[in-house]
Amino acid sequence: MCLCVYVCVYLYMYVFMYMCICIYVYIYVYYYAESHGVIYVIDSTDEERLSESKEAFEKMISSEALEGVPLLVLANKQDVPNCLSVPDIKTTFSDCAPKIGKRDCLVQPCTALTGDGVNEGIEWMVKCVVRNIHRPPRQKDIT
Repeated sequence: MCLCVYVCVYLYMYVFMYMCICIYVYIYVYYYAESHGVIYVIDSTDEERLSESKEAFEKMISSEALEGVPLLVLANKQDVPNCLSVPDIKTTFSDCAPKIGKRDCLVQPCTALTGDGVNEGIEWMVKCVVRNIHRPPRQKDIT
């Protein structure tokens, strides 16, 4: 699923829903080469699937096509009592740090239902992409 949103006159943001189900993962690899940034959404209330989400995240950021692109991790459902906090999520994902490297990365708490935190995260991503606007997508010749 691809949603194209006009963020400003010269900047498009493509949002791809990344499924953790392994059968769909291979489809998204084709979109990586065209990406200027990644927004990864975590369900902060689902501790049982957090390790599965972490595994998918690690696999994604290991892709050569995404090398150097900024990463925005939206920690969703922060309005739900007893959800995982941003420090909890950072601790769980801490062993991904070497693969993240020196690229820009932000874990942003948010609540999709109300929009709290979402705009801040998107604004951060736009700034990162604009700052590195001359980095072309890593498209490979498929002909």
